[in-house]
Amino acid sequence: MDIGAQMCSLLEKKLALFNRYVSITKRMKDAFIDNSVQDPRPFISKRQACIANIGRVDASVEKILERRPDGLHHISGKCKASIDGYLKLLRSIMVTVDLVDRELMGMVKEQSEDIKSELVELHKVKQAARGYGDKMKSPPRFLDTTR
Repeated sequence: MDIGAQMCSLLEKKLALFNRYVSITKRMKDAFIDNSVQDPRPFISKRQACIANIGRVDASVEKILERRPDGLHHISGKCKASIDGYLKLLRSIMVTVDLVDRELMGMVKEQSEDIKSELVELHKVKQAARGYGDKMKSPPRFLDTTR
């Protein structure tokens, strides 16, 4: 397999992984909008798996380029055109990923602020309830009695 075909297959894998990452992120965003997510860890772990796989693809591309640094000059015009197409698609997907991630981060920050304010209110209620409790922790001492 020549270097052009290897690069095309790796970029195709990377494109599929980015598409999966976008779909997971959009599902996560929709779940946050609907308030149907109780635990975001499954979404986060799937996204992390996509990121790890993208990192492996990038490492494979780097290995190919290290083994044959002049190999890019010998790629056919057809492969160069398809590589260019893949790179343009990756750039557009990365812009989409950035937008969706920013929206999601805004929603998560807002939700975390709501949770923090609820916790503060609960703490205030707890403090108020303590104020009405019995403040004597030990029995009273009478100093005029002999021991």
